[in-house]
Amino acid sequence: MQQEAGLNRPVYCKIQVVVSGREAQPLLDSLDSGQPIRVAGFLAWQQSRNGQSRLVLHADSIEPIS
Repeated sequence: MQQEAGLNRPVYCKIQVVVSGREAQPLLDSLDSGQPIRVAGFLAWQQSRNGQSRLVLHADSIEPIS
């Protein structure tokens, strides 16, 4: 929730997360689809070969939320 002009407003964002490296694979294998997680990393602007651009999160760490 974000407060704007004195009103609570639900805020949603859908963003692609990029995970790379061999050390990430065991963690990814232990996650279930739909499981809440906390991801930290950096944002980058990525342009595909067809010219479409998007914002992606390159994950440095991923941890399940209990």
